[in-house]
Amino acid sequence: MDDRLASLSCKTLLDGTPTPLALLSSAGEVVACNAAWERCVGPSGRLLERVHEDDRGELSARITGALAAAGSVSAAARVVGARGESVPLHWTLWRADDTALWAAVKPDRREWEDQARILVDVFQTMDAIVWWCDRAGTLRVSDGNGLESMGLKRHQLVGMNMFDLYGADAEIMGLCKRVLEGEPVRTDTVAGGVHWIVHYAPRRDDDGEIVGVQTFGINLADDVRLAVKGELLRACIDSMPIAILAFDRAGLCVIAQGGALAQIGCTERGELGKHMRELCGDTEDVRAAFEHALSGEIAQVEQVRRDRIWRTRFVPQKDVLGETTGVGAICEDITQQLRVEQQLREQLRLTQDQQESIARLSSPIIEVWQDVLIVPLIGSVDADRAAMVMESLLASVVEKQSAFAILDLTGLDSVDTTTAQHLIKIINGLTLLGCKGVVTGIRPPVAQTMVGLGFDLSQVKTLRSLKEALRWCMGARRR
Repeated sequence: MDDRLASLSCKTLLDGTPTPLALLSSAGEVVACNAAWERCVGPSGRLLERVHEDDRGELSARITGALAAAGSVSAAARVVGARGESVPLHWTLWRADDTALWAAVKPDRREWEDQARILVDVFQTMDAIVWWCDRAGTLRVSDGNGLESMGLKRHQLVGMNMFDLYGADAEIMGLCKRVLEGEPVRTDTVAGGVHWIVHYAPRRDDDGEIVGVQTFGINLADDVRLAVKGELLRACIDSMPIAILAFDRAGLCVIAQGGALAQIGCTERGELGKHMRELCGDTEDVRAAFEHALSGEIAQVEQVRRDRIWRTRFVPQKDVLGETTGVGAICEDITQQLRVEQQLREQLRLTQDQQESIARLSSPIIEVWQDVLIVPLIGSVDADRAAMVMESLLASVVEKQSAFAILDLTGLDSVDTTTAQHLIKIINGLTLLGCKGVVTGIRPPVAQTMVGLGFDLSQVKTLRSLKEALRWCMGARRR
């Protein structure tokens, strides 16, 4: 190959051009290259090993095509640098002879420009700061909206020296010294009441030499407040008698939280990756509730676990586009709640029974004579009490085959429209059974009220006292 280089005057060409240039074999191996190539692509050896894996196939095909082409062939392929960064390059390939070809590269400015434009546009909307200083500490760039939170204007510090601003013993100067030695540094800093995350990195020239320190800082105030709220919410959940589980669409657990985890036999980290059926129960109702949640509906089941009754509510978890990405499960021990509800139902039933007993005592049905019943009404008559009196009275009439029923209103407090209607219904019910209804004991205020309400009592037998009613019933029975 040295003879070939001599015959083609390759050495003169390689040493004389500032463009990264190399002579490649047909197999894609770098046979010879200049210093610019070594800085940009790397030393001699197999070229494709330095090319990004996604671009190797395309570049290999272009190398093969260039060996058979009459002119030059262009290609675009990224090279992976020593620090793992991808460098986009524009390649020009042309034949040197039947078994070799020349390769020249230059940075792909279009991709770099697109990336730079995106970064600049995004940076202008961020609460962030960028700056860099040379090895002597002189600031060359100081920019970003985040400077306002420090009371500074953009570019205000350009030309100033870091040693004058902070002093040689300041912590930031120690960080800069580490970066100038080649070490990237990341810090969390609070300045002016604002929480910053700052990335320090060496700034290098085209030859790879470190010429200064460059930084990028982001204001995390909103993220910190969100983290504080999240921690507070987490503490509240851990203190509550509930367990919160989150599952992906496949049913695998991704979150386990809550003060009741231990009660259902779970731990915060031990359940991650386990399936929903293992944690919530492999029953038909649990599986159905999970599927309902995946379809976007809220569903719940109740089950007995470890002698406790648990209610599990399955809730769909959605992304910003409204797509269901998983299911959240909220497990709550409702044993005590159900006990209290049962006690309340029993207490309510007891109260209702007592009220009915009191109502019956206040409206007893007394058989005072053969075929004659008396019902003294005391207090007030509402719809429920009227229905109870009617039911009991009609049942007694049928049972005893009574011909007369006396409603004694002596102890009635007052009569309004509703009470009068109930009395009329009771009398009508008696009439349908062939029993004559008699009303006694209507006091003057009650009579006055009933007349004022316009009720027609002409079809109702009314007498002044219970004594007269009994005498009338006995006489009517003889007749």
